[in-house]
Amino acid sequence: MSTLKPVKWPSRDFGVLYDVDKCTKCGRCVLACKERNGTVYEAKSKSFQPSSLTATTWLSLREYRGVPFLHRCFHCYSAVCALVCPVDAHIVTDYGAVVIQQDRCIGCGRCAEVCCYGVPRQGLDRRYKKCDLCLDRIAQGKPPACVEACPVGALKFGKIEDIYKAAREEEAKGRCTYGIELTHWVYVYSDQEAFEAFLGDVARRKDAEKIKNILSFPTKRGAPPPVSYLGIEGAVIALSIAALVAWRQNRIREKKEGGHE
Repeated sequence: MSTLKPVKWPSRDFGVLYDVDKCTKCGRCVLACKERNGTVYEAKSKSFQPSSLTATTWLSLREYRGVPFLHRCFHCYSAVCALVCPVDAHIVTDYGAVVIQQDRCIGCGRCAEVCCYGVPRQGLDRRYKKCDLCLDRIAQGKPPACVEACPVGALKFGKIEDIYKAAREEEAKGRCTYGIELTHWVYVYSDQEAFEAFLGDVARRKDAEKIKNILSFPTKRGAPPPVSYLGIEGAVIALSIAALVAWRQNRIREKKEGGHE
């Protein structure tokens, strides 16, 4: 995906409206998401938990006070995750989707640290994964796989202005919304307490000092990350190089002092 170009503001903006009250908890959206990403085989495993986001499960289904809530990347307008990525692996695309380019990700985890919705998850390859809004399908004029799979119309895909308009129309009817002018994943619901329980569960408390340190580097976008952000492999390589340099310096000193190898 490294051919994708980051944008300051998307011009071909799309989003998804999730009508919580229409959802029947069938889970077809979760399976469609996994099928599209080539991990549907996991659904047959006894260890598979559809209520949890993982590096291979990008859409989860949770329940609070008997009300179902889908959890996935919100694709925020102010995508801080993309702002803090030191190698521009995490970008906002022209379609509004926030995407992690796997061939650039170094596994530093900065995106996961700053995400207020607890979305990016680290895979076995140490790279971080999450929903990409089915960017390839959108580019072909198709809706995301989860939207296409919903049998009751609880998920609606379209231009973001149409999504916000539909959400505001529901607000006028007395229903609650979340995400208007903030994200590309918009909730419409009736039970405020259930939604607060959901949001309070998925939102992670942040260490203010750690976030401050993350935001202070890099000062220039695209700058090489320090060793502390390269993951364990990078640290091992750096230490190995340092050890090799020290060994060579000792050998040179020994030659000078002893006058022989």
